[in-house]
Amino acid sequence: MENNNHTSEQQVRLMIWTVPRSISTVLAKCLSFVDNSKVFFENYVSAYVLDPALGPDEYENAVLERAMGAVEKAFSEAAEISAGFDISECNYQWVKEQLEKAHVGKKFIFCKDMAYAMSDQMEFLPKGYRHVFLIRHPLKVFPSWKKLFQGMAKVSPGEFSLTDFPTRIFPKGYGFREIHELFEYVKKKLGQEVIIIDADELLQDPKGILSALFKLIGLPFEKKILNWEAGSAVTELWTIPKQFLQGNQLGGYYQNALDSTCFLKPGALPERSSLSPDILRLVDASMPYYEAMHAQRLLP
Repeated sequence: MENNNHTSEQQVRLMIWTVPRSISTVLAKCLSFVDNSKVFFENYVSAYVLDPALGPDEYENAVLERAMGAVEKAFSEAAEISAGFDISECNYQWVKEQLEKAHVGKKFIFCKDMAYAMSDQMEFLPKGYRHVFLIRHPLKVFPSWKKLFQGMAKVSPGEFSLTDFPTRIFPKGYGFREIHELFEYVKKKLGQEVIIIDADELLQDPKGILSALFKLIGLPFEKKILNWEAGSAVTELWTIPKQFLQGNQLGGYYQNALDSTCFLKPGALPERSSLSPDILRLVDASMPYYEAMHAQRLLP
């Protein structure tokens, strides 16, 4: 009989840092089916948006207040969500403390979060975790990110640029500079061997990439995790802000991932000529960070 009372020495603890729109929710869903796992989902990014101790400037405060008022009104009209914790509990210290708990009976603890949430907040990185960085080509990230915001704001693409948003909503380093800075911090300051996964290569060869990852972190790889049931039932076991699940009910930003049953093959990169100038500026600014990390990625 398997002993479920895993000590901290037996546990594998993993932070998965990502840029938006990089199939990270699909990866989180997949890894949720590792036996005896515990999942934290986007807790740091909740603190990044809402922690009052961060004190954004007056403009950002005003924008956030209006945005949160609209969101809360919409959420009040959504159906009841039973899973998740109330986002008002969430600040950086609280997240760190939750991650560092013993989690008795679990052999795999992982947290999927946005790298940009840790900008200037490195002291809140949890102790005892390995760090994985999930990247994706900027030509895929930014069109998808803008489409997401367009759908939520219900405006046409020509009416806004991603850089119009406050930095609490769209980070000043566009997500790529921040993930590169966190990667450098983990490598140089924490002295860890870093693990980088390219999202499209994960989609192309999930068995090869994940078995290589599991070997590095010391977990047995089982093919059964490569297929799973469609639907959001798995989120009931996640430590996730309830408001994020309510937002998904309204905006559907996780829905494709939650409806998935496996990793799907990646599509081709879009042609630059098909993209607007504002997107191309973000792509070009982000490519050096992406290329520097891509050169050190995990291979099957």
